[in-house]
Amino acid sequence: MALLGGVAGFRLPHMVVDIKKSKRKEALTNQLPEALGIIASGLRAGFSFPQALAVVSREMDPPISEEFFRVIRENRLGKPMELVLHDLTRRTDSDDINLLVTALLIQRQVGGNLAEILDNISHTIRERVRIKGEIKTLTTEGRISAVIIVLLPFALASFLLVSNREYLFVLFQDPLGWLMVGMALLMQVVGIFVIRKIIDIEV
Repeated sequence: MALLGGVAGFRLPHMVVDIKKSKRKEALTNQLPEALGIIASGLRAGFSFPQALAVVSREMDPPISEEFFRVIRENRLGKPMELVLHDLTRRTDSDDINLLVTALLIQRQVGGNLAEILDNISHTIRERVRIKGEIKTLTTEGRISAVIIVLLPFALASFLLVSNREYLFVLFQDPLGWLMVGMALLMQVVGIFVIRKIIDIEV
């Protein structure tokens, strides 16, 4: 129990942080097309790029409003916009934000219609989000299978613990039984990783 508690205490905080990061990144991606549409409209109305970012930071919900407000604040404090955008990419760790920042930096060097560029990026991100949603729907069966694979042995063990405890305890009274339990757990972990690898389709 102490060993299991130590492993859980070591891994659980990282898992919670990873889950929160994943949810924040997904929310950021879902908000990005709308934000780019607002920025493009602001540019066509005569706003500068920082002014258009300010509109997004005021009008939209977190997390994108927080990220864009930080970009504006750092730029107003004297940090060059290029460095601020690089920091945004590093901080968010998002492929879509990286695509946006790359396009912005290229546009600042070679020029071009920024509003049109943002519209094209917004369309690309919307299509990527749509495709990811379709893939998630199609791989639901695999995800459910993974959950069943994890829960079924524990459910069966719980049933035997209630209905026939002596029958179950034979498994833990012999070294061969412990070996079988260890191999079963190892095969479960391998099966989960294999299923996750199959259904994890990059877009």
